[in-house]
Amino acid sequence: MAFRPPPSRLELIRLRRQLVLFQRMKKTLEDARNSTIQRIRALIPDLERLRREIADGFVEVATNFKIAIAKTGIDRVENIAELTPKTVKVELVNRGTHTGLEVSNYVTYPTYSLATEAAELDVALVKMRELLKKLVEFAEKETLFYTLLRRVREYQRMINSIDYVIIPRIRENMQYIRLALEEGEREEFIRRKIITSRI
Repeated sequence: MAFRPPPSRLELIRLRRQLVLFQRMKKTLEDARNSTIQRIRALIPDLERLRREIADGFVEVATNFKIAIAKTGIDRVENIAELTPKTVKVELVNRGTHTGLEVSNYVTYPTYSLATEAAELDVALVKMRELLKKLVEFAEKETLFYTLLRRVREYQRMINSIDYVIIPRIRENMQYIRLALEEGEREEFIRRKIITSRI
């Protein structure tokens, strides 16, 4: 059985104010949801562009790397890979609307002789460094995309709860109070009629 408020005019006024408040809240949530959807729509072209650039870059890196292995040999490339430092510095950076990553301290110089190794290996390493920046940017934007998507779902859940639970409950309670007050007025009217007819 649902909670029934006490049938009084003050309670009816309070419920009317509550109804107006929740309708305003719903409007505000809808505006926030719509602006978040607009931000998501603005992110989609950037994500698609970065995804294409990264895929094309990896194809180019793989092609150059295969040529370098064919020219130099897999054992020599593995030796070079073992000699290369494998540390990078990653920091969280505030980007205003979201938190991003700043990647630095990766090796910018080769750890092998440029004269003795295949030029394609250098090209592959340079392209890989460029791809690292794009990968970080893509990861930031994709994380922002999914964060905004979760926010839209939360807004929609709140809007639905206001629409389908809170507002109907308030209206039902207002109707209950109106009926109770009207019934009380009818009883009072009948009681007065009976009293006046006996006098």
